[in-house]
Amino acid sequence: MESPKNGGSDAELIARYLSGDGAAFEMLYEKYKRQLYSYIRKLLSGRDSPCDDIFQQTWIKAIANFANYKESERFLAWIMRISHNLAMDYFRKYSKEYLDDFSSDKSEMFSTFDSPWRQLRRKELADAIDECTAKLPIEQREVFIFRADDIAFKDIAEIQNCSINTVLARMQYAIKSLRNCLRNRGQKDEL
Repeated sequence: MESPKNGGSDAELIARYLSGDGAAFEMLYEKYKRQLYSYIRKLLSGRDSPCDDIFQQTWIKAIANFANYKESERFLAWIMRISHNLAMDYFRKYSKEYLDDFSSDKSEMFSTFDSPWRQLRRKELADAIDECTAKLPIEQREVFIFRADDIAFKDIAEIQNCSINTVLARMQYAIKSLRNCLRNRGQKDEL
């Protein structure tokens, strides 16, 4: 089913690009760039430089592997799996630097119509969640980030190349760890 907005299915756009139609790639890129970049940015906790690099590397690797794309796969899951693998390579290479340099600015989340005290409380909560999320093992962090972006568990399993039961368990452990971390953080603040 081809729609005027997206110019055809993902597989059709890839086939058209492979046949020399550069506009087909632009349509595919425009369709997925925001979701992909958002995923990478959240996975790397907002560090712009590696996000931009991994985003570019993902598209380069995707283009190089377009011929291997199977129409039965969802393109978003396929390209996120590529970015997942590149991010894991980055974590292996720079994990200590990443953990030492964790920082995030969530101020764009807050509405200008809220009172200052609400903005402050939301920022404190966002910072606490970011801090606790950064402490999760990477597989759990990734599942948590995907679910926050409304990615289905089935698609997460495909991206992480594991069973859906493994993904569900990772989410359960992530939620439990986040609750404990936030609870412990709240107790420290009361002291």
